[in-house]
Amino acid sequence: MDIQTKHRVIFQCTYYLTTLICLGLSVWALRYAYSNLTIKLVLWILVYIAVAAYLVLAGVALYKRWGLTRLVIHTLMLQIVPLLAAILTFWFVPEKQVQQKVERHYKTYKPLTGKVNTYERSFNDMQNKQKAAALANGLPPFKSRAEIEARYKKLRRDKKLVYIETNEDYIVRDLTYSAPYVVPKVATLLDDIAESFQAKTGSNARFMVTSVLRTEEDLKKLRKVNGNASTASCHCNATTIDISYVRFDEGSRNPRNLYELRLALAQTLHELRKEGRCYVKIERKQYCYHITVR
Repeated sequence: MDIQTKHRVIFQCTYYLTTLICLGLSVWALRYAYSNLTIKLVLWILVYIAVAAYLVLAGVALYKRWGLTRLVIHTLMLQIVPLLAAILTFWFVPEKQVQQKVERHYKTYKPLTGKVNTYERSFNDMQNKQKAAALANGLPPFKSRAEIEARYKKLRRDKKLVYIETNEDYIVRDLTYSAPYVVPKVATLLDDIAESFQAKTGSNARFMVTSVLRTEEDLKKLRKVNGNASTASCHCNATTIDISYVRFDEGSRNPRNLYELRLALAQTLHELRKEGRCYVKIERKQYCYHITVR
């Protein structure tokens, strides 16, 4: 066996073995990331890219030294295999429903059943439907935060507007383009969402409210950073809230993984929507559920 053939065989064996390892790690990492929505997805992809880049550069170096043209082409093409497999795995792998580590540590832990996508497919209540409900149940738009403050005492006394804040059931995020005021019907709906959500998770986990009442002043500011912000937004009538489906406070009692928290929230909203309590639209770009009380 001449030296060129020997180097080719060694390189091919090394390459095939490394590629199989990368494929296995990519599949495992993507399964784990898809089930738990963790940063490890990004880390493993970076590791794979680094290994792939090293192998390609090694092939190019060998080509320049020994003229291994076919081997270099083979190297470049074969790198597509684990990458495509990882992507396909990410999209088609079954959704994980039980976090075994938590189950071992907490005897009261009961796995949630179902899939998030099963419920989210029904969350497609469009703007016209939500706006009709907002006009029927809400207040006329406010011009500014100052107007809300000036009128709030009377509106609260008349049971037309209430202030919401972070509590033991849910979190109201620091709001930039909205104010934490809603009609009483929404406050009741929020309490019911939180009660059902915590009952399903068997924990004191809390979801996060990311947007509430928007004034005309808020909309002008929002349109500077988001050209799609609508002047006819349901948020203007104090009947609509956004709840994040990726941000949660997991709680200290029987904590769940992120996927199961999202599943519990989706199940809760699906049930309330089916009861005719609210309309729900999933907003994937904003990672939230857009909810209007009925």
